[in-house]
Amino acid sequence: MKNLVSIFAGHDASVSFWNAETDKYHTIEIERLVKKRYFRLHVDNSPEYQLEVLEQCRDIAEKEWGIKNDYEAVLICSDGYVEVDPRQVFNTNTVQTVAMHHRTHAEAAFFMSPYCFNQDIDPDHLRLQAHIISYDGGGDDGHFLVHEAYRDELKLIKKVPSDFGGGYLLAASLIKEVAESSRHQLALAGKMMGLCAYGKVIDDYVQPFKEFYIDRDYKKLAETTGLPLKNLDNPWENPLDNWVFEGQEGYDIAATAQAAFEDALFQEIDDIQSDPNCPLILTGGCALNVLVNEKIKKVYKFRQLYVPPNPHDGGLSLGHLFAYRKPTKRVNITYSGLPLLDRDKLRSYIVEYNAEKIDKKHIAYLIRYGKIIGLVYGDSEVGPRALGNRSIVCDPNIADMKDILNSKVKFREWYRPFAPFCLYEQAPWFFNSRDFVNHESMSYAPEVKDEEKDRIPSVTHADGTARLQTVTEESHPVFYGILKEFGEISYTNVLLNTSFNIRGYPILSTIEDALYALNNTELDYVVIEDYLFSKKVK
Repeated sequence: MKNLVSIFAGHDASVSFWNAETDKYHTIEIERLVKKRYFRLHVDNSPEYQLEVLEQCRDIAEKEWGIKNDYEAVLICSDGYVEVDPRQVFNTNTVQTVAMHHRTHAEAAFFMSPYCFNQDIDPDHLRLQAHIISYDGGGDDGHFLVHEAYRDELKLIKKVPSDFGGGYLLAASLIKEVAESSRHQLALAGKMMGLCAYGKVIDDYVQPFKEFYIDRDYKKLAETTGLPLKNLDNPWENPLDNWVFEGQEGYDIAATAQAAFEDALFQEIDDIQSDPNCPLILTGGCALNVLVNEKIKKVYKFRQLYVPPNPHDGGLSLGHLFAYRKPTKRVNITYSGLPLLDRDKLRSYIVEYNAEKIDKKHIAYLIRYGKIIGLVYGDSEVGPRALGNRSIVCDPNIADMKDILNSKVKFREWYRPFAPFCLYEQAPWFFNSRDFVNHESMSYAPEVKDEEKDRIPSVTHADGTARLQTVTEESHPVFYGILKEFGEISYTNVLLNTSFNIRGYPILSTIEDALYALNNTELDYVVIEDYLFSKKVK
């Protein structure tokens, strides 16, 4: 067998590889390579530039992961194509165009889930293993699909003519605090999810918004609510110009839109008739909504739930690899992303900055003293959320730390929350959740226990929730070690974790960018592969 490579060139473009020698998968999220959020390789880019980017991906795969330029096939996603012949880059005779956007999301999520080879469900793998809901702003096979998953087969059982992702985005575009600060329309949804904690649900508007998610009839939404919506003929022309609400009125619209989103989704889950206690997998861009994910765990108490770390379109290239050649075991892709692109310069940076070796106890003490530290280790995490290898960490016990990070480090909106990461075994002490099994990829927002909110105020959102990541020694030994040491001196095995980037840019991928952030923000230190870097003396 030879290696495989898959290319998705739409927004959140990615290139994924399968190494035939090691049976390992790797994903390069191209936005981190080119330093442009939500990057689309095939739009407004010349064929020459497309080739250049693909050549960089090929060279990274060979240099960092030992994947020789000898491929059985190149897979091209039809709804995120490239305008060049990839055989100019990858040594192969076979180029296969693959389609079915949502089936691919489902393939990716299933083979990363704990259900794909679950002997407890069915030793013979003949019975239903999971239901998979894939939903987002749309693909070449629709917007909302439900599959039944078996050992070797995905069976489509439902296709809903709705657009939850597009509807949620348009709802977000109505709010000034969300739209005015966004540089890209794809940023709208995540910002509204954070803002809705400050609002109250307007009961009379829930049903109209719920219908809007199903039919996406913008004019009908305006008529049934009486809301003064703009751009009625084409709200998609420039969603960042749609806003009509601000202040508390906007916060209430955000809360209402979130409540309607939840109700509409629950209705679709209720309509799945086969085995209502079967495990449920959520994928597609809408699966990044941690609030609804957490509520699903509460409402559907007899269902296990899984959300992959990369449910967005960046996971499509990986899904096509799984569909082309089925994995023979569960795939863990979490820390198989882009390596440090200038890692070969680390030694020279150590000398230039007089960086010193540091252990986990020292890092913990610095955090306890109120320092804000950027962490850079190994290959990056896959997906839109930092899970320890490209993270900024600090003490959640400091009440104003959220405001400091938002205004002086991340340079982003005041209402955006930050995530806690916690020792797996300590999580039940701080958070209310049905279980903590799947909290390793920051996909849920459990409630912080009332008695613990004062201990971790900077990671407790306005609604009392927190987008939790749990850590074991196996899943992330560095994070685990720092948390253990921090707990010894603070009696709190929880730290604040946010992605290592600044506003408008993706998670960083170079030492140079990490040190730029160190010297141009209120970061106190950066730790790169166990070396402590301090600011340059001006």
